[in-house]
Amino acid sequence: KCRRLKAKPPTLCLPRDLVLFQGLAMAKQLCLISAVLATSASAMGFAGWTYDPEHPVEPFDGVAKAVTDMLLHLTPVDRREDGWQGGFCSCMENGHISSWYQYSSAMYLIDTCNPTAGFVMRTGHLQDRHTEPLQGMMACDTLKLISYCMSHHAQEALPAWKPTCSNAHYTIGACDVDCSGAVHRFGGLGLAGLLAGALAVFGIGA
Repeated sequence: KCRRLKAKPPTLCLPRDLVLFQGLAMAKQLCLISAVLATSASAMGFAGWTYDPEHPVEPFDGVAKAVTDMLLHLTPVDRREDGWQGGFCSCMENGHISSWYQYSSAMYLIDTCNPTAGFVMRTGHLQDRHTEPLQGMMACDTLKLISYCMSHHAQEALPAWKPTCSNAHYTIGACDVDCSGAVHRFGGLGLAGLLAGALAVFGIGA
């Protein structure tokens, strides 16, 4: 028996075993690509932060606390009281970040943002960012969105924000966020570059 594949022209007839073998070979290549992407993500960009088992911390908890302190005036922001906190939170709530194969609302990660309750993030969604490239993209875009909204609604807060942002930045592989504002894309080579390199290594598409 064979499986008939349409082509123009002619019509090809391939043995079922060959079709199955090709499918398994492609699956193996995709698994190898995933391994390359995860290894690359975990190896890049960690120069400024190391895990201390005696004092375990999640840098993105620090991100949420730093923004909360600014919203609640616990960290002074040299700006007139013009309601910038509301504008910042509106910007955050209407922003979009990388998600599972698409851009989605930042509310996937934001639990709360307002001038009285502060800024609360679902940081558990980012805990595997050092091995999961898509979580890394989400984390990077979150820092970019905060930097962007802050630069547009409270530019005076950027100097106080930068150290916290930089500390979280060092835990994300291939993230090119500018903590003094915002940048345009994810990564130097980025995920697309890593994927293109993996395709070249394993000969897919040749």
